[in-house]
Amino acid sequence: MKPNWAVAALTLAGALLRLPTLGSQSLWLDETLTGRLARGDLASLFDRLAIEEANPPLYYLAMWGWTRVAGLGDVALRLPSALCGIALIPVGYLLGSALGSRRAGVVLAALLAANPLLVYYSQEARGYAAVALLVALGLLFFQRALQERPGRPLLWWAVCAVLALGVHWFAALPVLAEAVVLAWRRRRAALPALAAVTAAAAALAPLALEQRSRGVSANVTDGVSLAERVKGVPTSWLVGERGSAVANLEWGLAAIAAAALALLALKLAGAERRRAATVAAVGGAGLLALLAAAVLGADYVNNRNTIPLLVPLLAALAVALSVRAAGNVGPGLAVGLCAGMAIAAITAQADEGHERHDWRGVERSLGAAPAGGRAVILAPRFNDTPLRWYRDTLVPAPPEGLRVRTIDVVLTDVEQDPPPKGSLSTPPAPGFVQAGFRFRQRMFVARYVAQEPSSVRPADVDRWARAQLDPARGAGGAATLDDR
Repeated sequence: MKPNWAVAALTLAGALLRLPTLGSQSLWLDETLTGRLARGDLASLFDRLAIEEANPPLYYLAMWGWTRVAGLGDVALRLPSALCGIALIPVGYLLGSALGSRRAGVVLAALLAANPLLVYYSQEARGYAAVALLVALGLLFFQRALQERPGRPLLWWAVCAVLALGVHWFAALPVLAEAVVLAWRRRRAALPALAAVTAAAAALAPLALEQRSRGVSANVTDGVSLAERVKGVPTSWLVGERGSAVANLEWGLAAIAAAALALLALKLAGAERRRAATVAAVGGAGLLALLAAAVLGADYVNNRNTIPLLVPLLAALAVALSVRAAGNVGPGLAVGLCAGMAIAAITAQADEGHERHDWRGVERSLGAAPAGGRAVILAPRFNDTPLRWYRDTLVPAPPEGLRVRTIDVVLTDVEQDPPPKGSLSTPPAPGFVQAGFRFRQRMFVARYVAQEPSSVRPADVDRWARAQLDPARGAGGAATLDDR
């Protein structure tokens, strides 16, 4: 198949992995934060961004404009990410071709189409797919600036770098590595582009500092050790955000990736080796910087923060898999790797344990407010944000409390079915008894009823949550909502 037809087929395959299930899962917490910013007025967006988010403004500004046209539905919010994820595939072909050959371009396009981590974040209303696309474009112009007359490629590299920094803070990792290489290789010619990127970074710095001072920039690690998160990063690159739904698939894919690295070391030579080594160094240097910062106390290591580094690392892998000196070994490994990643992406979409929290389902299961009034308790407390996205009639209970006959408790990230009896052995308020529960998608919903309306105070519920629930759920306390 000719390269242009191969890229068209891969782009179609990438679209089929991303689009049909775009609205099959409800929005989760972070996506509803995107929706709240997009739904608000433009004048207050920057103030709310400093308080509510841990990212730069460009993605939210784009979403603010997009939702004025497309609306605030689940599919509408996610569609820009899906389009960025699909556009990444032909851009990957151009990048791979610039690094090695058209064969490398096709291999990279295939890797980007099938990669389960990129598929996952192409279906999320956040800026990760957009930053991956901008990093890929930046890498393309970075390579052209090193291989051709640098004038126009340097200009476009600077544009992509500025946009990437405006979408995600961790785009700084590959951008900084590229800037160092350009300063070394292109010297004076690179100064205007480097100055423009530096000026953009300086303009964004006050927002980053404000977010950090308010604590919203802190990485949520859910009590997982740094060693476990470091181990999880390469696993997520191969089988996706939540691991593989197919037992031991990650080990087979890791073996293929290791064989590709052996090809890179043994078979690549000359300009091809230098280009592959350059993009590998961009990704590797960024990864080392992220790990070094974590060791020094600025710990931001998680799967999604490495997405800006995934494109350069996959690009180096594509060059290794396409080296002609290895004969058919490289293409065979590429087919196996892409097939395995596509299986990981498809099975993750079909597996309940890999789905996002089903807040649409929770909202439906609540039904109409029972006679006598109801309190809805959510732990951790931040879960009130996604539930109130789907039922905006829920309001925070007043500090003095409210009198109700029904309490519904919603817990997330529950790994046992049902949870241990001790986790909810005591009702959230005196006079209530458990009347049933349900468990689905790591979410536990329990109902408590009282004979007569009884008082429920948020402060008492918060103490109950901290005492009754395990630290992963109870440390953040609980939110008490009034549903009348």
